[in-house]
This record gives sequence, C-alpha cells and structure tokens, in this order.
Amino acid sequence: MLKRLREILTRRGAKPSSDPAPPQRDKEDRITVEPPPIHHGPKVVHRPIPLSDIDPDAVKILRRLTRFNHTAYLVGGCVRDLLLDRHPKDFDIGTTATPRQVKRVFSNCRIIGKRFRLAHVYFQNGKIIEVATFRARDGNDAASDDNDGDSDILIRDDNIFGTPEEDALRRDFTINALFYDANEETVLDHADGLGDLRRRLVRTIGDAEIRFREDPIRILRAIKFAARLDFEIETETRDALKRTRNLIPKAAPSRVLEEINRFCRGGAARRSFELLRDTGVFEVILPDFAEGYSEDPRAWRYLMELLDALDRRRAADHGISTGEILTVLLLPLISRRMGWNEDGVAQRRRGTNVRELADELVRPMAVRLRVARKDQEHCRQILMTLFRMVPARDMRRGARQALAQRPCMSDCLWILEAVAKRLGGDFESSFRDWSSTAPKEPKPSRTADGRRPAPKREPRGDEPEGERKRRRRSPRKPRRRSGQQRPAATADEKPVAAKPSKAPKDDLPPPWDDSYFFAALPSVPEDSAKDDGTDRYGADSVAKPETSTGTKPEASSGAQPEASSSPKSEASSGDAKTDSAPAPRPRPRRRRRGRRKPRSSDGNDPKKPPAPSSDSEG
Repeated sequence: MLKRLREILTRRGAKPSSDPAPPQRDKEDRITVEPPPIHHGPKVVHRPIPLSDIDPDAVKILRRLTRFNHTAYLVGGCVRDLLLDRHPKDFDIGTTATPRQVKRVFSNCRIIGKRFRLAHVYFQNGKIIEVATFRARDGNDAASDDNDGDSDILIRDDNIFGTPEEDALRRDFTINALFYDANEETVLDHADGLGDLRRRLVRTIGDAEIRFREDPIRILRAIKFAARLDFEIETETRDALKRTRNLIPKAAPSRVLEEINRFCRGGAARRSFELLRDTGVFEVILPDFAEGYSEDPRAWRYLMELLDALDRRRAADHGISTGEILTVLLLPLISRRMGWNEDGVAQRRRGTNVRELADELVRPMAVRLRVARKDQEHCRQILMTLFRMVPARDMRRGARQALAQRPCMSDCLWILEAVAKRLGGDFESSFRDWSSTAPKEPKPSRTADGRRPAPKREPRGDEPEGERKRRRRSPRKPRRRSGQQRPAATADEKPVAAKPSKAPKDDLPPPWDDSYFFAALPSVPEDSAKDDGTDRYGADSVAKPETSTGTKPEASSGAQPEASSSPKSEASSGDAKTDSAPAPRPRPRRRRRGRRKPRSSDGNDPKKPPAPSSDSEG
C-alpha cells in the first residue's frame, strides 16, 4: 500500500518531459481493444403508476419497510406488466432488509428457502407477497468471463446479499431489471429495460451464453416471455440460446415441468410451442413427443388446433391442469390408433387398450420430469372417457348416465369440441349429444395453476364484499353460584324461559353421604311400613341384624301385603303408591377373591385331576 502511494505522489510531482513523443504505429500494427462497458448508474424516469393498479397489501409493505429505514421497491415482472398495461399475476418486493429484519417488522411473516432465504408475508384472504433481499453476483460470476465454454458455471448457491444496482445487473433479461419506487413514483432502469420494452425485444443482461450456462431454465423463460408478450428474441440472444439448448437437462426436472405448464397456462400456448420447435428446444425437453410430430406433419397441425382451443379456454378464465396439458400433447399422436380417422368416422376396434397407448409415451416422460401420479391418471381417464364418448348413438342409457357423472367430464367436453371442429362427422354429432346431457358451461374446477379454488364466503350483514371481519366473542357472563337466583331481564334483553326441572325426592340425603346411592334407587311401595325407629335407608338393618331382645326385625320385603305384589292391586291402589316411603334395601356385601394357588413344579394344576397315563388300559 505504501509503495502504491509513493508511485502516485511521484507521478504528480514529476514535471512533464520535453522529449518528443514516440512515433505512432501504423494502422496495421495498432491493437484495438474494446473498452469494458461502464455502468453510470440507474436511469431514473418519472413514470407514475396509479395506486389502483397496485395491490394495496404490497403498498402497505413498501411503506412499512420505508418507515423502518429500509429501501424497498417493486421489482421483476410486475413492473414490466404495469408498464405494458397488463395485469400482473403477483407483486414481488425487493428490499435492503435481511429476511430476519423483515420478520421483525411483520408479525405475519415466515422465512422460507434453502438456496436463497426469502420472506413470505401472509394475509387473511390467503394472499402471499414475496419479499426478497437484494442479491449480488458472487466471485464465480465475476470471473466467468475468463472461463472457457466447457467449464461448468451452473449457479448452485445464490445467497449473497448486495445493493439494488447489483441485484438488477445479476438478473436474466433487461425487461425484468426494472424497479419501481412507489414513494417517489419513479422507475429505476439499470440495463436499458425501458428501451427494450419500446423495441419489443427480449435481451439478456451481459453475455447471453454465460447467462444461459449459469441457469439453463433462462432458455425456456426467454421463449415464454417472447410468446406471452408477443416480443422478438434479440439476434445474439437467439444464437446463444440455440448453442446452449443441450444444457437444459442439467436443470431440476421439476423446474422444466413447471415451465412447460406455464407455456400452456399463459394464454400463448401455440406461439410458445412454435418457438420451441423453431429453436430446437422441443426435441430437448420432450424427445418422445418430438419424434412422433416430426414424422407426421398432420399431427403437428392437429396439435396447433388443440393449443388454440387451450388458449381460448384460458381466456375464458378456466383453470388448466397438468392432466389436460398431457392429454393435448398426446391425443394427436394416438388418435389414429384409437380408431379416429381424418374423415370424421370413429371406429371402435376390439382389443384397443387406451391406457396402454397412453403409457407408451406418458410413462417415459413422467419418469424423466417427475410428473405426479395423479396427473398421469387424470390424463388416462380423459383419454379413456373420450374413447367411450364417440360414437354416442350406440350407447345405452345407463352407460351414458354413468359416463356423464365422471369427474373428468368437463375436461373431456372442451377437448371433444376442438376435435369436432377439425374432424366433424361422428365427433360433431357426439359433441351435440353430450353437450345437451352435460352442462354447457361448467364451473371452473381449478385455478390457473391446476389447484382447486377455495370456497367463496358470502358477506355477512353490512360487511363489504371481499373483506372479512374478525369474529368477536360476546362477553362471558358471570357464573351463578348454587342457590343464587337468576337476575331479572332488562328491557333490551329477552326473558329466558325457565327450564322445567325435575322435582327432587323428599328426604334424600346429601350426595356425599354413604346412603345416597341406595336412597336414589327406584323405590318399592310399602303400605304397612311402621315407624319403629330404624334407619329408613337400611343402614341400621345392615349394621344390626338382630335387636336387643334377640328377635330379628321384619324384612322390608315381608312387610308388604300380598295384594301390593300383584299388578291388579297396584293399578287399583294408585294413591297408596304415592304416599308410601321407599323400601330399605340391604347393602350388598363385597366378595373377596381368594388367592390363586401356585402351580406344581411339573406344570399341572393342583385343582384338576391328573390326566390318565398312556400305559393304562381301556
């Protein structure tokens, strides 16, 4: 460090030399080196976005983080969609606060993530807003320019915090590196993303090949954005995409499957698959399907018409499941083997097993991309149901009703409608028959990501629609003690009718007395009971079986007359029953169990007689 300071000081103190300048080289000898790009900071553009277009919960998070001296912006695709006058799917927030600091600010926060820690803020209506800390490029990314093309620079750990500028420059595309400051109503552009929005281009930030090698899923994301936004892929980005498309299998299979689902759920399924085939990515992610479509051009045109129907269904705000996507990709390849001809005639061939036809293509792809078993079975059920629906004229009434009650019937109807528009004939007549039997416009059974929606709650009273008030408990009433009277009802309070209580028995002992159990037993009428001074509950009769004179007291059962034991006398003397006292009953004695005698040493029970020996005759 000291040597460096001395060199700087000597340079400043040195006088300019009067020697002539060295001769310049010719143009042929000059070495032209392109200067490295210099980043001059973000381009701040005052572009106010109406708060009505932004989620109010996201605005609350931004203002609360700012109040606690943290920088917070709207980041990513939501800013891009707002500038293009599109409705964002979700709102992501970037901040300088670490996940633990975000959790301290919000009590309804949960930290998730293993590769990179994120904070999810939960709300009452099930909404989740993601809050991420600004990240920076690590040392491997900084030195990636010196690596050759064969080295592996795949990002496996992305857990380094940074500044907003570093976070913008480490993103994949320029149109996704836009930040919006809701407090100042300005857009922060670090990589000329606003210019690419005007030019309608998808361009990577920095070297495109390095970006795709860092994360091969960016190849699929570039195609997705170009199809969904109707943009063009920039020339250098497109060339690098074709060179690095074979790196996609290095990515996680679940991420590849998720991008395929997003192709079909984004409203631009046909455009997405056309770009996949033009760039050669279709053969990499779905090699089993690509081989069949390359051999049969009519099957590819068939697929494009089904994808158009898929886009129309998504535009009608219906959810699309993974099973429906697999059916659309598979049906053009096996329709001929199912007996569906191009002339509109459906021939049911004996021995046709639709489940096996589906498993030939779905099973290898499901193993490679980790497709859930329920999605595979959903695809099989749709194909088997379609196979039975056409033709519908020869179907029995009971079979028709059973088929109409299947859970996948609504999914089969829109696919059959798309097939009927292409083939006609038996398919068109079958669709008319089934559309009259089943509901014409079934309710969407799933959301955009294939999940079932939560049941909608009806507003109560004066509660505005869309808001949910917390249910308050009524104040707990004071508990009345035994013997305390109920307070009188006020003018506003309705009088409560007294519950009919059972009349207590006369002369019952308290519950803690030993004789309460015997007194509570059903009584037997006594017409000739005498007040001889004995305990009426039988305590004295049990304790003193004999009197002082040595004579036994009369049994309670013998004191009753014979007429009272017969049912006729009971019916005739009803008044005598009510006036009679309960009969005393003797307390039962408890049996004592004797000890078991130990078995003998030979294992035989001493109580049992010995078994006869085998030597005895007869």
